[in-house]
Amino acid sequence: MKFPDYISHGEGTGGLPKIVVNTPWSIAEIYLHGAQVTHFQKNGEEPLLFLSELSSFESGKAIRGGIPVIFPWFGPRKGFPAHGYARTREWTLAASTLSSEGVVTLFLTSGGTGELEAELIIHVGQTLALEMIITNLSDQPASFENCLHTYLQIGAIGSISIHGLTGATYLDKVTPGTFTETASALTIACEVDRVYLDTAAAIELHDPKLARIIRIEKSGSNSTVIWNPWSAKSQLLPDLGDAEYLQMFCIESGNIASNQITLAPAAKAVMKVEISTHLL
Repeated sequence: MKFPDYISHGEGTGGLPKIVVNTPWSIAEIYLHGAQVTHFQKNGEEPLLFLSELSSFESGKAIRGGIPVIFPWFGPRKGFPAHGYARTREWTLAASTLSSEGVVTLFLTSGGTGELEAELIIHVGQTLALEMIITNLSDQPASFENCLHTYLQIGAIGSISIHGLTGATYLDKVTPGTFTETASALTIACEVDRVYLDTAAAIELHDPKLARIIRIEKSGSNSTVIWNPWSAKSQLLPDLGDAEYLQMFCIESGNIASNQITLAPAAKAVMKVEISTHLL
């Protein structure tokens, strides 16, 4: 396809197709491998997204960082790839637009994937916004989990705080069990891997070292995942540097476990996530 002047297309790391978007406020990079946003940066700010220096950029492997697209299941599944097949599938750029205000929008599709089809719309401007659209192509009800596994770039793991989860029930994968969040401002001092259920409200990450607040607003998402592997688990991940956990934190929006979605035939589900930064 012929690409418009407001986006550029070429080879990225590992020879994988990459799209670069420049707007008056920001720059973004998107790989068609996994429909993955790997970079977003507002003018004069640090990058919004974390990307591991050891990440694989090759067919069949997930990119470690940015915003992996998790679908149609979350976590491991025996005999199948962890977190589903969307993040390692080659997607297609179906169309793009430029608004009168200067916002660039990309429309990506994964093509038919059996009974369910996934589409991703990415808006690049003063904020980074994503819409994940799932359509049931079959003549029977179909269930799925989905998630935008967002890796955020932070100044230092020991200084951040997460706001907006107070009172929520969560599934803890580090200390297995179901708990209620009591902290008004959650701080991180060890490995954390939690699925917060029935959480539709906005989440904020306060980062005093980078002097900013990252705000995540969403709709069509009832689960929030937070994750940091900490030191011991980082050493077990070949595509993550041993000390990189100090500069990354994941806040993920999706529909997981009891929040999974069941679609009637021909029905659609839309999840929207908008990430913005503000001076602290």
